[in-house]
Amino acid sequence: MDWSQIKDLECTTDRWAAPVETDDPLMARVRPLLAGTQLEEEALRCAYSANEDGWSAAAFHERVDGYGAALVVARTQGGAVVGGYNPLGFDGYGPKATLGAFLFTWPDGDLSRLPFKLPKISSDQMAVVDGLDNGIQFGPGDLKILLQRGAPKQAKCKLIDYQRLPGAVKNLFNRAAGEGQTTELVELRVFVRKGGKLKYELDGLRWKSSLSDDGSGEGPPPGVFSM
Repeated sequence: MDWSQIKDLECTTDRWAAPVETDDPLMARVRPLLAGTQLEEEALRCAYSANEDGWSAAAFHERVDGYGAALVVARTQGGAVVGGYNPLGFDGYGPKATLGAFLFTWPDGDLSRLPFKLPKISSDQMAVVDGLDNGIQFGPGDLKILLQRGAPKQAKCKLIDYQRLPGAVKNLFNRAAGEGQTTELVELRVFVRKGGKLKYELDGLRWKSSLSDDGSGEGPPPGVFSM
């Protein structure tokens, strides 16, 4: 096996992905993050928009579970654009172990610059904490987005299991705007591959996955991320 051809074995930090023809303005800005991932050259769609679909774990899981690798993108009240990549996808069945996951941030929200891309460190354990009653969580508390109906649109961050920012900074948010380890969110979106859910079939003794087109649409408009 040519291991160099296997995607998502680890976080790629030495190059950036090129735009894809189908990218909208926001996707073109975040596309560089996907270098070395299974989504690097794939057409993507917005599967979940919290402002359109509801700030709840139920709405999130209904629209994202089963669609495979996912890129989470959020904007904070202080203007930071933050998020994470989950190569194993969401399903609500528990913690995911992988070194292919990563967090990212544009602390000042300037998407014309390259972001900070932060890989999982130490081990692959609890890269993503995925439960049906949970919001979105990377690491034990490295990035935790609360999705509870009626609760504040809140995110928490304390980098421990993921690499810290330069200067050993443990916070993805906009410190210049006074954001600490907890902040409010104004937007949250999750992007997945176009083409439907993953379908698994047993081939002898091995399970093989394929995409099953379910007519998934393009997703809602870009909202506050309009360029």
